[in-house]
Amino acid sequence: MGETALTGGRAPGSMLRPLLLLTLILLAAVALAVAIGATSVSWHDLVAGDETARTIVLRIRLPRAIAGVLIGAILAVAGVTFQTLLRNPLADPFILGVSGGAACGAAVASAFGLARIPGVVPVIAFAGAIGATLAVFLLARRRGHTDATRLLLSGLVLNALFSALILIAFGLAPQNDVNASLRWMIGTLAGATWNDALLLAVLFFAAIIALVFIANDLRLLAFGEDDARSRGVNVERVKLIGFGAASIITGAAVAVAGIIGFVGLLVPHLIRLMWRRDFRFLLPLCAIAGGALLVASDLVSRVIIAPAELPVGAFTALLGVPFFLSLLRRER
Repeated sequence: MGETALTGGRAPGSMLRPLLLLTLILLAAVALAVAIGATSVSWHDLVAGDETARTIVLRIRLPRAIAGVLIGAILAVAGVTFQTLLRNPLADPFILGVSGGAACGAAVASAFGLARIPGVVPVIAFAGAIGATLAVFLLARRRGHTDATRLLLSGLVLNALFSALILIAFGLAPQNDVNASLRWMIGTLAGATWNDALLLAVLFFAAIIALVFIANDLRLLAFGEDDARSRGVNVERVKLIGFGAASIITGAAVAVAGIIGFVGLLVPHLIRLMWRRDFRFLLPLCAIAGGALLVASDLVSRVIIAPAELPVGAFTALLGVPFFLSLLRRER
């Protein structure tokens, strides 16, 4: 078997073109996100050291754009990881109850009035996401084996529980706190800071290192667990590393920006449609494309009705739903 066959039908050198193309799209999206907004900013004023221009670009737009790149990359990478591990093309970063746990933590924090304390809601949301992930794994574990079907069912059941708890928390929370939590739950990059971007970057690159370490095993796992075991893959270890890494970074993304749907579903499908690749090549392509998609979506959502701003999570849903309806029609 030649090198081309081992790498999914194309030589590794052919990956340079899509990588360069997606990188250029990402850089263009970031440049536009920094340059365009409700307030006009002159590049001349920025270079000249105008304090207002520097504040708008360096403290508001640029950290928001960088956070958008990282969150989009996280959601796309988590999506392709879950789809590979579960061998389910409709799996997304929230399939295991990660978003439900984060949302439940945020809602409970609001019910107790903790939303008025800066930084508390993201911390509790992240703790809720991690707690949900651990609960799903404990429920799906049986005789030393983690069953993919039980993982999906456990995630669905826990999401139903979290939804009930969220409704109860909203019923108990003050109205102002409810409004803030609702905005967070439908996703927004507003208020993202350099500290948020730094935290996301550290977790994202740690997760990428872990996923690259098991990338070849994940490629084999896509053909089935029995086949992977016959080739010497430690399936349970791969599941633990893959699900753990994807869940942690998803929890961090949700804690910073709230629930942003469809990026983890849309991006892997688009990449597969254009460049059919195994997991090793999908990983970098999905990361770059996810960042570009979310930054571009955020730009449109904040300028389309400026000075008002649409939640980016609602905008990505508007993009994702028609795509998957057309996809389902085409596969009938």
